[in-house]
Amino acid sequence: MMEMLAGLLGGLGLFFIGIRAVGHNMQAMAGPRMRRAVARLTGNPVSGALAGVALGALTQSSNAVTFIAANMQAGGLITVRRALPVLAWANLGTAALVLLATVDLRLAALWMLGVLGSAQYFNLDGGGRWRPAQGAGIGLAMMFLGLALLKGAAAPLRGMPLVAEILAFAGDAMLPPLLIGTIVTLVAQSSSTVSILGITLMDAGLLSFHQAVVLVYGATLGSGLAVLALSGGLRGTPRQLVLYQTIFKAAGALLFLALHLVETYAHVPLVLAALERLAEHADTRMGLLFAAIQAVTALLMQPLHGVLLRLLAARAPESRAEALSRPLYIYDRAVEDPDSALMLAAREQSRLTERLPELLNGLREDAAKPPLPALPLSETGAKLEASVAEFMTQLLEASPHGETLTEAVRLQARLRLLRDLRLAVTELAEAVQEADAAAPLAHLLEALHLLLDQTHEAQGEEDHTMLLRLTEDRGPLMRQMRSQAPPCIPPEALHRATASFERAVWLVRSLAMLDLDRPEG
Repeated sequence: MMEMLAGLLGGLGLFFIGIRAVGHNMQAMAGPRMRRAVARLTGNPVSGALAGVALGALTQSSNAVTFIAANMQAGGLITVRRALPVLAWANLGTAALVLLATVDLRLAALWMLGVLGSAQYFNLDGGGRWRPAQGAGIGLAMMFLGLALLKGAAAPLRGMPLVAEILAFAGDAMLPPLLIGTIVTLVAQSSSTVSILGITLMDAGLLSFHQAVVLVYGATLGSGLAVLALSGGLRGTPRQLVLYQTIFKAAGALLFLALHLVETYAHVPLVLAALERLAEHADTRMGLLFAAIQAVTALLMQPLHGVLLRLLAARAPESRAEALSRPLYIYDRAVEDPDSALMLAAREQSRLTERLPELLNGLREDAAKPPLPALPLSETGAKLEASVAEFMTQLLEASPHGETLTEAVRLQARLRLLRDLRLAVTELAEAVQEADAAAPLAHLLEALHLLLDQTHEAQGEEDHTMLLRLTEDRGPLMRQMRSQAPPCIPPEALHRATASFERAVWLVRSLAMLDLDRPEG
């Protein structure tokens, strides 16, 4: 009895350690380069679907792919529309591990452990480049050995009188395995993991084929509920991707469960009959069933993406922060016409300049309420700056010539100044807030707010020349303010505020000089 219990626990432990190692190392392989590749491929639904299969196979977790896509969407790398095929077909990619688990690979696992373990011990990992792949291979081998140990230890259980009575009492009841599959997947966060365990228990005789099938349906439903449970902190359009994955999983589980009921009670040959024709062994049928759920659901959901996009937008509308972070004028194909692209980039920079005074409005008396507090507003500016910077990089890579090249370089330098100015203004706002907006620092707010307003409104040479006069050296004034400041102002906050103000003024001056050098026309 103790030997059997040790075999069960040991096999289960090896399986969980192995599958965690597989997921962790494969997600490491799906790093920034893979994400950039996915972002490029999503322009076409077919290539987006293939990218989703690859990403699902790498991460072995549809939930992980969902949050990767949500982060990419929040970062502006992909849109919700382009992300949907990736999410749909990533589920099929996760079926690779389930199909592998239906094959007896104990001998291959031992070879893998021997070769990869030795390679890791002697640091034969290509300077670290192959370490994630080696770790994933070792995890895969541990998973297969754990399944073999679990299957061997569980086999004698069916011969025990108590277990035999329980199995006889349960018969082919569908509700218990459905609930077990759902609940365990909520805890394990992986439908493929629970499905593999179900196949193992079926091979050991602890579940009938029909019960294992229903357990897979429960695991599919549980996976959708799990990703929804983990998304509490997501707001706006990234949450649309989570809701889509939940709908996808629920639709797949309910569709196949309905077909199962029709086939079982109305004796209409459907899914189970097709599986019997495709595979002789029950565990192979289970692997094909898991893959079929993902593929059929993805195919059926594809024509509904337009309707779903409207539904998701209604349930999780774009937040104010997202609207402020999103470019209004630039787009990918605009770089094909460099002269027009420069005008569009300049308009985005004008939006950034217009937003700078709003960073101070939350601390100024009688000021209009800003759309967001200073720090979140600054973060939206950083995201918009990143989008414009990427656009400018693409424009320069298109090798413009003459005055177009000169203006592109000037706008790129101007964007860097705007970024530094945003940081200086944000630093001033934080310092004034820390000092509880004492009167001398409040004067700094008003002075800089007026200067930033004039910076945005400056158009011609006369305006920029006036800015140069207004932004002459403020060092002596700041030193006088530090020496005469009342004791109620914390020294650190005073130093931060005056230094930030001085830097902001210098950056406004640099912008004015750069704009004065702009060629006419």
